[in-house]
Amino acid sequence: MDKISNYEKSKEFSSRVHNLIPGGAHTYSKGDDQFPLNAPAAITHGKGARLWDLDGNEFIDCSMGLTSVCIGHGYEPVAKAVCEAAFQGTNFQRPAAIELEAAKIFLDTVQSGDMVKFAKNGSTVTTAAVKLARAYTGRNRVALAREHNFFSYDDWFIVTTPCDRGIPAKVREMTATFSYNNYESVEALLAGNDHDIACLIMEPVKFDPPKNDFLHKVAALCKERGVLLILDEMISGFKWDLKGAQHFYGVKPDMATWGKGIANGFSACALTGRADIMEIGGIRREGDDKLFLISTTHGAETTGLAAMIATIKEFKHHNMIESNWQRGEALKQRLEQIVLKHGLGSFLELPGYPCLFVLVCRNAEGVPDDTYRTLMMQEMIARGVLFQGMFYPTWSHQQPEMDHIAMAFDESCAIYRKAVDSGSTESLLIGRPAKPVFRKII
Repeated sequence: MDKISNYEKSKEFSSRVHNLIPGGAHTYSKGDDQFPLNAPAAITHGKGARLWDLDGNEFIDCSMGLTSVCIGHGYEPVAKAVCEAAFQGTNFQRPAAIELEAAKIFLDTVQSGDMVKFAKNGSTVTTAAVKLARAYTGRNRVALAREHNFFSYDDWFIVTTPCDRGIPAKVREMTATFSYNNYESVEALLAGNDHDIACLIMEPVKFDPPKNDFLHKVAALCKERGVLLILDEMISGFKWDLKGAQHFYGVKPDMATWGKGIANGFSACALTGRADIMEIGGIRREGDDKLFLISTTHGAETTGLAAMIATIKEFKHHNMIESNWQRGEALKQRLEQIVLKHGLGSFLELPGYPCLFVLVCRNAEGVPDDTYRTLMMQEMIARGVLFQGMFYPTWSHQQPEMDHIAMAFDESCAIYRKAVDSGSTESLLIGRPAKPVFRKII
């Protein structure tokens, strides 16, 4: 395959953007330190599963806007719905009529909870869920799965990461952690009557499946101990099922949070939950203390809700989830065969499900290594695949895109084999390795 080598405008962009935007991006995982040196610095536009950068280079998109673009870039039925909504007005002094329509369609689709509150980003709704749980239970602490890497940019979560600068130490006491698939770690947290845990939050699934009936056992224990269970479907929603991974596994939470892939890249997130919990944030319980839940000017902007409604319609009309699983399974098997072809079975692993899977990169000693992962990213990007370690098949990833990804992966594995054989990436990796988002030192 021809390799991309022209990045002049990208270099110029990178040299300027950090002077105006802290971190050079508005999402840390999009920053320069998350990619190899040859990654495009900025994207000018996208269509379907393809992207173009400042230098006119074309790429296949593997993660689709951090999995928020669930159908494809510039997908016409969704874009048209957004345009029509924008021409009708995006924000008013009273609720827009579309808010009731969107609430009904969303609740009927996900079938999780009795009420919904919309917002513009995931952190808003996860923090709202924590606030509701504290009000409902009268307890203060939140427990979260330590293996799940992001729940909120708010203090209650960030204080559990190495990036805790700027957060009062006392805040740390309000958050506890447990291990996913380790039921005993949850039991230990809720063992005594003085645990003060208001809620437990986790993703239904990441890449490793729940084992030994973990989700159901945790749900039962939470109910027994009076702790609210919050399932974060930011990533899993609209991938495992339109009703979320909770439906796929048959577990029912007290509240659920949704985002990223529910509006094909447009800003729409949601909190759903039982009516008796959600109503605490309402205004019909006269005489009760008021809970200030979510109150954001742009939370129900008409364009985002129109995008969500159109996205749901398209998913249902084309049976997209079943199709994504089929093509994802074919791609996963194809990549696994390539790994074996190059004798890299001990060094490259593809855990996850057909709808979302990742590449784990190990060094010559068999230890997961960001330097080796960066080498794989570098080689995939050089061959026109914008890759950060994740494979997210969408409706726009049809056979030509899958073929391109597989061919790029094959050639990249040949380079990876050289690194493993030599025991080093030194002569192969250009520039510094990518770094973790959550790290103590910049």
